[in-house]
Amino acid sequence: MFGALCVLVLARAPVAFRRPMARPAWFASVLGVLGLLSIGVVIPIPVADSWLGGTNILHLLRTGLPVAAFWFLRDAVALQVGRQPRRGGILILCAMLVAQVVVFFQIPSLGRSDIGFVDKHMIYVEGFVWAVVYAAQVVGIALAVVVLLWPMRRGIYATFIIGGLATACGGVALVVHCGQILAGVEFPGAGGIAWVLFLTLFYPGILTMVLGFVAITLRDLFRVSGWKLSRYRLARALAGYEGRGATSVSSVEMKSLEDNPVLGAYRAAIQLRDLESLEGVSLNQRDTRLLAAVERRIAASHLSMAPGQ
Repeated sequence: MFGALCVLVLARAPVAFRRPMARPAWFASVLGVLGLLSIGVVIPIPVADSWLGGTNILHLLRTGLPVAAFWFLRDAVALQVGRQPRRGGILILCAMLVAQVVVFFQIPSLGRSDIGFVDKHMIYVEGFVWAVVYAAQVVGIALAVVVLLWPMRRGIYATFIIGGLATACGGVALVVHCGQILAGVEFPGAGGIAWVLFLTLFYPGILTMVLGFVAITLRDLFRVSGWKLSRYRLARALAGYEGRGATSVSSVEMKSLEDNPVLGAYRAAIQLRDLESLEGVSLNQRDTRLLAAVERRIAASHLSMAPGQ
């Protein structure tokens, strides 16, 4: 997963710099890479924490980075369904992260690098509050995604809802687990029912939402590729009728529409149909079938965007 995320970050960097709408997903990928570096899978926790002073600050990054990544993933999902991220979102995220930092440094005896730091410090009220703040932030973002996509709770979007609800339930289980340690009902390091529920629901829920976003991205890439192919084939067809009333869209107009393959295909289809109906040019069978197929696809896309669909 770490290697795949690194490739994704590098491959999508040029697009993210060119297109603001692509940046939330890219930021989420970058933070995901950093998050994986903080959990000890790629670099052992004591080694990574030693680079930060060896006082368990790495564990603060293990909560801050996922929250930030999850925040930008929510923004990316909102853009996918035609919603704009809330204004002042970055300020809200910064306030959430600052809250984590403030509470974390109130925990007594941070000590030297310790893999079991989290459980061992749940015996302190400050440690418990830190866990609650982290869980509340993730649960809040997860439920925001559920509310955002609830009207479209079918297909791929149902994946986000299932993942969001699982993540929220896992966050509640984490608070219960930490509360049991604080109350002395459970010993640090013990894996009770709440801990098992946390592991079963929390991370799999987040992963489910990430996979849902990957599925949406792949679906959109497939659709864009299809429109690009249609635009290219229509431009080729129009070029074949130049001199018989057709205007050249393959060199000038189509070039200006390269960034919007849907609009390019739409314009080319209109010009080809005008050529037939207004100029009296007879289209061959291949171009007739192509034009009809593109027009059906355009009509279907309009229906899919209609209110209530």
